[in-house]
Amino acid sequence: MKHSLLGLFLFFFAFFFALFFNGCSESENLNAPDASLENISSTSVENSLVLSSGVEKDSLSVSTSTTKQTCEENGAFAWVSQGSTYKICENGVWKEHQVSASTTGFDPCKFNFGAAWQAASEDKEHYAGVDYIAVWLGDNDFYNAFEARMIDMCLEVKATPMIYAYVIAEFGKDHGLSDCDMAKESTHCTHGASLIREFFADSILSRYKAYTVGMREQIEFYYSMDPKEFESIWLIEPDFYQYSHSGSEQKVRYDSIAQVGGGIPDSLMGVYFEQIVQVIKQELPKAKIAIDISPWIENPESWYSNFNLDVIDFASTSGGRTLAGSEKIRSGNPMTWKQIAEITGKPILADAGYDKGGKGTGHAQIWDDVSNIKARLADGVIGVMQMDAALDYPKRLDTIRVQLENPLPQCKL
Repeated sequence: MKHSLLGLFLFFFAFFFALFFNGCSESENLNAPDASLENISSTSVENSLVLSSGVEKDSLSVSTSTTKQTCEENGAFAWVSQGSTYKICENGVWKEHQVSASTTGFDPCKFNFGAAWQAASEDKEHYAGVDYIAVWLGDNDFYNAFEARMIDMCLEVKATPMIYAYVIAEFGKDHGLSDCDMAKESTHCTHGASLIREFFADSILSRYKAYTVGMREQIEFYYSMDPKEFESIWLIEPDFYQYSHSGSEQKVRYDSIAQVGGGIPDSLMGVYFEQIVQVIKQELPKAKIAIDISPWIENPESWYSNFNLDVIDFASTSGGRTLAGSEKIRSGNPMTWKQIAEITGKPILADAGYDKGGKGTGHAQIWDDVSNIKARLADGVIGVMQMDAALDYPKRLDTIRVQLENPLPQCKL
């Protein structure tokens, strides 16, 4: 009995002694400098939790450095935070970027997005965010309220106005002529040259004068701005080629249709063009000039050699139906974007979203595709005008612009 009580006493003595010893040890370890949180590495901590049996249960690794996210398709784009932060796949790794403030207004050092001025949609939301707004001009012999409202909108949203100066053709329509692709008799391809010979010096140039004077007066007197500093883009005479000797000869070969009295000599077409430029510059000295691209021209090198390219800033398509995803400008014609850029030495402006007679065909989504835009940038195209732009076009541009290089490489030299 004595031995049993002695054994029980020794057991409890050893048990409480062990508890006291372990408690002291843990207290000392918690107060030890090496266990302080201030001395834990900020880059990584590795701690193995081991059971009393010595078997490792888990390994925990914590790091404050950002883990690189790999990606496969270079140039791929994704929003991190819609409208503010995005990421692009660069050399196999996602890299985040902040959206920089968009500078509206036409800029030859970036890809520009334009929309046509539409009577059916004159709301600010439709245009705020585009770089330029385009209007077709020529169907009146005076500067009217429709064009004036377009200038109002450009100034409000800080967009650049672009004028499709279709003066000769519209003057011809006033005299009973039709567009060449809308009829076969009494068209600009049969009587357009005669019209120029008879009316160019007075009626045609006077319309240009009326338009530029009207715009200058609106800028100067209504807005109290210096018209000498006002920037605009003027595409002079879409389909100008159709009135020329070369244009008429080509039309004969393909459609057996000729200009009555023959086409205007090609060299003289260059003279007429420069006279139009002079009239525009008299009132709006900072106006930029674009020469028309007719994709069906058989010998573009010869045609453009008739013009003083020193007074020209851009080459521009007209008539829509342009190909964003092809080296060719328009289906059925061999002319390429790069060919015109090299011949003229000028940046190119494209247009889309309409067909014969100016009929709208809806928003051309092929020109919203970033891969298409990048390919055309490589060919010298620096802008596209949507004739029938979607109502949410400005919002779409938020996603498109951040995926394009800005400024363009040629502007970094």
